[in-house]
Amino acid sequence: MIFGDKIMTPRLRLRRITESDLPLYVAWSNSDLAHGRYLTPEREDEARGQESIVSGRYWNEVNRVFLIELRNEQPIGTLRYWLRPERKNWAIMAVKISEPSMRNRGYGTEAQKYVIIQLFQRMKVQGVEMYTDINNICQQRCLQKLGFELAETLSYDDHQVKRVGHLFRLDAAAFDRNPVYRYHYEEESWSGR
Repeated sequence: MIFGDKIMTPRLRLRRITESDLPLYVAWSNSDLAHGRYLTPEREDEARGQESIVSGRYWNEVNRVFLIELRNEQPIGTLRYWLRPERKNWAIMAVKISEPSMRNRGYGTEAQKYVIIQLFQRMKVQGVEMYTDINNICQQRCLQKLGFELAETLSYDDHQVKRVGHLFRLDAAAFDRNPVYRYHYEEESWSGR
């Protein structure tokens, strides 16, 4: 089952990217500042973004790109998940807090937590994986708080930039055991279909 096009958390709203979001999304996509030290800009352009909205590349059965906003509708970043082509019951997630002044405030952790809840409870995935640069200690701590375990250290391609990093993994059993996923406001965790 696919969950709705909006997820509400205590401080955030995650929603489907629309055509009116494209100028900001494209600007972030081309900004080194928006990506920080540990991510490589995607270098999206407006024409490709428009085509991606129309074709459903940003929003389909196996891939979703959310705009992360504060509750006052101020955009602060994006979160994307996709289902592994070789294992459709495993998701990979990537989060980017694009506004530097909004980093280190727990927004990325909160966004990831509520999408993870939806992936396990509504989509019935068996696991979620995330790649992180070997030097991104903040994200590694966040993933450990969320119950992820280090699966392996490897080289990977980040938009044609070779990086060394860690692959973290959270399986269904670890999700079920972790109290962080049980103590939240269920009525606020998702809306829409």
